[in-house]
Amino acid sequence: MNSQATLSFCAAHDSDTDILGCLLSAQLTPGNLVLLEGELGAGKSALARSIIRSALKCPELEIPSPTFLLVLPYQNQHISFLHADLYRLETPEEIEELGLFEDPAAIILVEWPQRAPNLFPLADLVIKIEILPENKGRQFTLSNFNNTTMYDRLTDTPGFLTIT
Repeated sequence: MNSQATLSFCAAHDSDTDILGCLLSAQLTPGNLVLLEGELGAGKSALARSIIRSALKCPELEIPSPTFLLVLPYQNQHISFLHADLYRLETPEEIEELGLFEDPAAIILVEWPQRAPNLFPLADLVIKIEILPENKGRQFTLSNFNNTTMYDRLTDTPGFLTIT
């Protein structure tokens, strides 16, 4: 696999973001680090919600944005997540205080990873979310696949993800 290969997904509606979240949740494994990039309102929290709800098989689970608490945990008997928002960090060193890597089995979803650039080399997946012109949906670009199995399975999902 080409380490520079990317996959893209266009979501015209919120339900499309849920589809992507469902696809991704099936590929994540304990210890994965997923970085969610995008401007304010791009849909980072919406995608994280979809991933967590799908993986935990709990579609009605309340999942607020972790903006003010910085990290919110979610788990069931089989899987655990840490959903982090680094927007309010003032320095990259502050990430050490969040305890993100204390549980090696947790899947970690990080919004605003630009605040801690040292996370990028550790990431199993980076998802960049862009608002389409005239607010006609979202473009999701998936890259930095450290897990070739995840990449291969996602490329085998016909009709959803485009190889770029």
